[in-house]
Amino acid sequence: MDTRRTIILNSADNTQALLAPDLGGWLLRYARHFEGRGWEEALSWSQEVVDRYPREMYAGNPVLFPLVSWNRVEEEKHLYQWQGRTWEMPQHGFARRLPWQVTHRTPESVTLELTDDEGTRKKYPFSFLHQITYRLRDGRLYWDQRIENRGTGPLPFSAGFHPYLYVPLTDQGRRRESIVRIPECQKVSPIGSWSGFTREPFSTREWSVNNELEGTLFLTELEKSELRLIDPFRKLEIVLNFEAAPKHRFVALWTRSPESPFYCLEPWTSLPNSFTREADDLILLEPGETFQAGMWLEIKNQE
Repeated sequence: MDTRRTIILNSADNTQALLAPDLGGWLLRYARHFEGRGWEEALSWSQEVVDRYPREMYAGNPVLFPLVSWNRVEEEKHLYQWQGRTWEMPQHGFARRLPWQVTHRTPESVTLELTDDEGTRKKYPFSFLHQITYRLRDGRLYWDQRIENRGTGPLPFSAGFHPYLYVPLTDQGRRRESIVRIPECQKVSPIGSWSGFTREPFSTREWSVNNELEGTLFLTELEKSELRLIDPFRKLEIVLNFEAAPKHRFVALWTRSPESPFYCLEPWTSLPNSFTREADDLILLEPGETFQAGMWLEIKNQE
């Protein structure tokens, strides 16, 4: 493990989480102990991946802010314009690459905080407070997000989370049999380089993680803000619920390759290129306003 701070959360119901505040507030691990079976992990992570931080972060649950995906100015990626000026912004923003402060901690919970500083204002000229509280309860991992505009003008941003879920859920499972249970929703497709987008119905289905993806599958208008990753061989499932995050209206489904040990189900507030489109999925907080969202993750026996 990286020699910088790590925090372990433990609950009385045999649930555990591991976080690395100095590594972008990175949630690395959420696991639950099952009688007769032992510990089962929900998030894919390894020491090798952690050692490659920040070059690679294919693990855990990175925080995406103040941008999800990328933004483009004309034909050049990783740029955005605001009030006539062009600024650089890396893919998925900078929050996952900066140290977060621990402001509150109990055995079962921790609150992390990121604020603007001289470094962030070189890429993002806004004053903000970003807090995330993780807590274990009843076998689940909950997290609450709070973003406050501390400036004198509007605060533009998009936000999201990028959980890397294990597939299969155990060494005895079979990746090709793992599925995602998707509720009735709409599929989103880009127009050009995300200058706009179209929608089409996407009916309730069990989606194989081995389906070929052309980049990323984007969904919106989910009948229920919940997805389930199921390993039928081991009769386990991971539930990701974001009903308490109404602004996270989009979900990105992505995996690096059919051999990857993870599959990502990512709730986002926006689609790629949101600053350029300046559409209704780019959030604008007025001075003093606060954005809030809540989610939970649970690994459990398959229903």
